[in-house]
Amino acid sequence: MRTVVRTLAGDVYQRAGIHDPSLRRGFEMCRRATRATGEIEYATSLLLPPPLRVATWALYGAVRAVDDLADASDGSAADRARRLEEWISAFDADLRDGRSADPVRHALIHTTLTWNLSTAFLHTLFEELRQDVHGREFGTWQDWRRYSSLINTPLVLRTASLLIRAAGLPLEPEAMAAGAPDAAVAWQTVVDALYLTDALVDLAHDLTRGHVPIPAEALDEAGVRREDLLARLPTPAFEWMVRQLTDRARQWFDRAVLPPVLHPAVGIALGTYRDLYRLRLTTAAGDPTALLHRRPALPWQQRQRLLAPARAKAALAWTLFPFPLRPSPAPEAGELPTPDGRQNPAQAVRSISEQRRPLAAPAPHPSGARPPRLPTGAMPRHVAIIMDGNGRWATDRGLPRSEGHRAGADALIDVVHGALEIGLSHLTVYAFSTENWKRPADEVQVLMHEIPAALRRLYEEEPPLDVRMRWAGLPTGLPAEVIETLLEAERATRDRSALTLTTCVNYGGRAEITAAAARLLQEAATGSINPGALSEHVFSRYLHVPELPDVDLLVRTGGDLRTSNFLPWQAAYAELMVLDTRWPDSDRRDLWKAIARYADRNRRYGSVPRLPHPRPAPAPDRRTNAVAAGGTSREA
Repeated sequence: MRTVVRTLAGDVYQRAGIHDPSLRRGFEMCRRATRATGEIEYATSLLLPPPLRVATWALYGAVRAVDDLADASDGSAADRARRLEEWISAFDADLRDGRSADPVRHALIHTTLTWNLSTAFLHTLFEELRQDVHGREFGTWQDWRRYSSLINTPLVLRTASLLIRAAGLPLEPEAMAAGAPDAAVAWQTVVDALYLTDALVDLAHDLTRGHVPIPAEALDEAGVRREDLLARLPTPAFEWMVRQLTDRARQWFDRAVLPPVLHPAVGIALGTYRDLYRLRLTTAAGDPTALLHRRPALPWQQRQRLLAPARAKAALAWTLFPFPLRPSPAPEAGELPTPDGRQNPAQAVRSISEQRRPLAAPAPHPSGARPPRLPTGAMPRHVAIIMDGNGRWATDRGLPRSEGHRAGADALIDVVHGALEIGLSHLTVYAFSTENWKRPADEVQVLMHEIPAALRRLYEEEPPLDVRMRWAGLPTGLPAEVIETLLEAERATRDRSALTLTTCVNYGGRAEITAAAARLLQEAATGSINPGALSEHVFSRYLHVPELPDVDLLVRTGGDLRTSNFLPWQAAYAELMVLDTRWPDSDRRDLWKAIARYADRNRRYGSVPRLPHPRPAPAPDRRTNAVAAGGTSREA
């Protein structure tokens, strides 16, 4: 029997495009964890095609692994906290490298990159699990819901991301809900129903740890004493409370209308998932006292009555409407994206419309120059550029400053092509700061024309470049046509994924942090967020572009030695490089040289030095001043 199961699992990984043995081992560990602890999640995953199936295993299995660290019965709370922090730190480091020696983290990172999922949900989860290490009790339903929204909603939404992408929609569930308040309420109602159901069926496990996952408000209403619950006394009041809570969860399920989907098989999977949870509620209500001692299993016959037709319908639906998004395999161990054609994992997922429009390779540089080959792990994930020197470039040539900005737009286009060539995943450029309004009105007017014109050149290029465009900044004061172009660039390129180009227009770092703090204060005042749970990861969710990763390399052209209020939060640990070259004279070769120098630096993050990457140092760059020529950066 084990041989048959192993063969079937191997066939799933083969069809999912996962061939590396170490990666398969990670997915298999996640599959077993899902099957052992997520009966409904595992059964529903079997309704999905292999690429989606293994992705859901990775999400659920990895979250279970971290949750087990927080809930472990061995050792003290300090021991659990230490193990949890070690796992989180290792994950952050592994994510930067794009791989992990830990099988479960390897599967999670592969899934995150292949499906281009935001990792913000993981850090939200990590933050709440830090609190769980020391135990958690809920006084009111409001406290309970706040916890549910922080620790359960992110995982549900990321799983929903996979299903929505399978339906052919290039959107995140948050984006779908943003313009539809009813949809946002429906998502949260579903999550509340799921969490309340799990709180009831996992009650015995929580009581073993001395935790009561039900709000004290509900206990008081039913007349159930916490001491009796911890002693597992089967009182009539407890049975009444269980039936009341199962009715409440069932009403929540009934009230939440599932979001419309384009693919019928996805609708079948979502509907089956909800029906299985309803069956779980019925089982719990049928024998309340059993919840004090064990986790109830779903009745086999009723479970099969739901799953058998669902499997047949889903198989037929996937046959009639083939799986639209087939992610190409992410790089196996030891592989990195290279300029010679191997695919970056972030390029793996395409919407149907993007598949029909072939994407262009970046145009080669007129000189025939090619990007340098870098050792494994040496490529920065995120490069940010302060494009300085346009006005001085024009003045030196006896030209109006406006000509410098036009020439700077040409330089930006070439640098974007170069970023694609070398395989960079994030490029952020400083186009117009909140302080630039102090410039002469005619120069500001030119900038308000040149910035959207350059963006249109990029996103309207035919055939299109594989560049997703984002905007960071404030709309206040910007002309309507500029805002329209910035938003249209985001909409037109939202399906592209090889390079994310974030253009900072009307941006100021202090203004960004101040706005984030103001939003946090508002939510704290309404009770939507617990100030005691505030962390760097929580705070970053309130920035202009929450999913923007930390800056690895900050480059400034024009020779000035300052950061000019540019990305102070994201660039806290960035390597700095200042080029004497003025921006209009810059091109992709300057970007490549800066990245090559970055590869030779030894990033320590306040720790001890690591061994340098094993490769010869690049040739000296005469266009880089003494700030960059220092080689290894000083310790923070």
